[in-house]
Amino acid sequence: MPDAEIHTAWMLRSYREQQEIEGFGEMSYEERRQAVIRVREQKVQSYKDNKSSQALKSLKKIYKNTEAYIHLTYAERERFIFDLVARIKSWTFARIFAEIIDKKDYHPPKPELTPETQAFERIVTRIEKYLSHISGEQKEYGLLIHDECESVTFSHVCNMKRYHRRGTFKSSIQHIIETPLFVSSNHTNMVQIADCCAYALRRYYDASDTALYLPIKSRADKIGSDIVGFNHYTANQHCECDMCKAKRKRQGRGRG
Repeated sequence: MPDAEIHTAWMLRSYREQQEIEGFGEMSYEERRQAVIRVREQKVQSYKDNKSSQALKSLKKIYKNTEAYIHLTYAERERFIFDLVARIKSWTFARIFAEIIDKKDYHPPKPELTPETQAFERIVTRIEKYLSHISGEQKEYGLLIHDECESVTFSHVCNMKRYHRRGTFKSSIQHIIETPLFVSSNHTNMVQIADCCAYALRRYYDASDTALYLPIKSRADKIGSDIVGFNHYTANQHCECDMCKAKRKRQGRGRG
């Protein structure tokens, strides 16, 4: 569908209905769409007949979030996402910053410091340091754009105002203007691309899947050859992920 949101996680799901349709790959896009719609309508009706209200609600959510992609086979959807991360990799002007937190290992000294708050502060600090680094005679400024999220909007705005007054734990804020702007991801391509990068990182940490992670990794902010744009917060002192190994290497050289 033209102008459909690029939602990586929903695009890379397996759509069981497609597997049930004989010759699905040989159909035209419109034939595929109509065939999937027919199968889905039958399944919704069967759930209604069995009065499975919770299961029906879950099914409708899946159908709603995948509706834009049902005319594409899994191979076509996968190829699209791989083409996208290849394009991101080619953007030499871009830098990616990410904070990965293992919530099961998250035990901050201040209970009110939620994982979302800590991740936000660390991302803000890294972006501030990056903007400071690239500033020359002319000062470079940045503006944060955030996916709409009611659960963090108020806290992020309040925290950003506080950072402007007092700085973060590790840096004053001189190059980031305003508070974050919150936008709907289905209207903003760059937020969708950020979502794709987040998915790639999650797959790496949850399933050791490097297929999407490696292209994304090439755009992480670096000091020399060391990746400093990504950080993994974990209680596992022997974590073998790229970020933790790089951190131990820097600490061994006395760079912290």
